[in-house]
Amino acid sequence: MRDQAGVTLARYRRAVQACAVMNFRQAARSVTAYFDQQLRPARLRATQLNLLMAIEIGAATTVTDLAEILAMDRTTMTRNLKLLRDRRLVEKNRIALTEKGRRSAAAALPLWEAAQAQILGSLGKRRWATLLGELAAAKASVPSRSKVPSDRVQPGLRLR
Repeated sequence: MRDQAGVTLARYRRAVQACAVMNFRQAARSVTAYFDQQLRPARLRATQLNLLMAIEIGAATTVTDLAEILAMDRTTMTRNLKLLRDRRLVEKNRIALTEKGRRSAAAALPLWEAAQAQILGSLGKRRWATLLGELAAAKASVPSRSKVPSDRVQPGLRLR
């Protein structure tokens, strides 16, 4: 019985070290925390700014489309939109920014650009380009839940 427990424990260790979910989430949490910290003066989180920018460029006309584009489930998207609507950054009855939302996104953009430049400067252009390609390959390896026609999604925005 002890041998079996040891074998199972060794399998768990290998799984934890190689786990795609854990490794992607660790990287995502680390980068997200950095961007959140940099965006704090604008009173926006990175996920909120991404949402505001996706709305402003007209990437989607429905909550479902927006959730698919940003690789979120619809209930999470609805909750995030409610928070932005409560702050009067997104219009109540349609997927569009208010004037206050446009000002907030504009104020946050230079902070985002500085954070982005820091990450890219740290990685270097070649590693960044390689990483984007590898992330695209990883996303493509996962079956999509997408119902959004590909002609409705702008290149570079689609995350799945």
